[in-house]
Amino acid sequence: MVLMQSYVIEGGWPLKGELVIQGSKNAVLPLIAAALLNEGITVLDGCPDISDVDKMLEIIRHLGCKAYKDKDSIIIDAASVYCDEIPEEMVKSVRGSMLVMGAMLARCGRIAMNYPGGCMIGERPVNYHLSAFEKMGAEVRYVENGILCTCTQLTGCTVALPFPSVGATENVILAAVKACGPTTIINAAMEPEIIELCRLLCIMGADISGIGSKIIIINKGISKRDVQYTVMSDRIVAGTYAYAAAVTGGDICCIVNRDDIMTGISVLCKKMGIKLKYGNDYVRIISGGKIRSIPYVKTEPYPGFPTDMQSQLMSVLSLGDGISVIEESIFEKRYHIIGELLKMGADIHSKESRAYIRGVKSLKGAVLDVKDLRGGAALIIAGLAADGTTTVLDPGYIGRGYERIADNLSELGGNIYLA
Repeated sequence: MVLMQSYVIEGGWPLKGELVIQGSKNAVLPLIAAALLNEGITVLDGCPDISDVDKMLEIIRHLGCKAYKDKDSIIIDAASVYCDEIPEEMVKSVRGSMLVMGAMLARCGRIAMNYPGGCMIGERPVNYHLSAFEKMGAEVRYVENGILCTCTQLTGCTVALPFPSVGATENVILAAVKACGPTTIINAAMEPEIIELCRLLCIMGADISGIGSKIIIINKGISKRDVQYTVMSDRIVAGTYAYAAAVTGGDICCIVNRDDIMTGISVLCKKMGIKLKYGNDYVRIISGGKIRSIPYVKTEPYPGFPTDMQSQLMSVLSLGDGISVIEESIFEKRYHIIGELLKMGADIHSKESRAYIRGVKSLKGAVLDVKDLRGGAALIIAGLAADGTTTVLDPGYIGRGYERIADNLSELGGNIYLA
């Protein structure tokens, strides 16, 4: 059970300095699942120290793997995978556990687990995953609050996804690398984290073409070999700190290991009047503290504006110079934070999938409740910009995706601490 944490923030301090951005949460979870397919040793460097990673490692250990952490590296030995059932308590709080299904079907031909958990941000149907498995020859049964998938041998086929779901794309790729014959994914998601997964699988010996496009073809499986891979920097974490600097009138430098991780986020920074400077391994964010409103922005699959940055953007635009409109097209319950921002004096209302934000001159400190991971980060951003003291009450969501966020912001000059 995760204990409630309180982030206490005295607003009004501009963020300044340099920060090394952690490894990507959304990349490392599928990479851990991919390690189940490799009977050699898999070493993942640059992994974030977050609770979702710890829970994912707990799951693969339960399945029979040996896995341990060494500083920011994870070493996984999946030579022995002897269990094919995952108890409810291990999957109910981490959405990435769903990715184990594709890997386990490919490796063992059987997996039983409860429905995955995560943040309460709306419906995340698993039917895309399961219908793809069925098309590849698996039998899917719904049993007492859970799912049982079995197969003798997966068969390659063409899987046309109704929507470019990141999780479904990853799960089909994981299942397909040991299928008999080629598998073609049509309308695949194109997020950088999927490219990361494909790159690791190719190092393991897979033959994958169309990486980074809407059509991905998986031709052959992987072989037993020891591999080492460095996880990409987290583009959502980088964007979160960039928006925190923007709203506080800050000047920060984010050290990253991929030069394209701000795609989809940087465009809006410029629209809000924030300057960006790029180098081979950094992005510098310079803000004068005045935020321009954005008449309309819609969350979309990559390379569009990511849903995982929508809440943070709302916090920033609440202090914009006019009216902004955000349309959420991915998850229908991403507007949890509106009620919390209203406590701070924001002027926001929502209708169906759109949020209408009239910028105010200032926010005031308040006691706020966190209901999801990215919403929690957004409320911290609001607290950094607000007048007075803000207390953000978090039941464990923020630590699922951000390592040392209070320490990092404090080192950048923010007045924030954990109570």
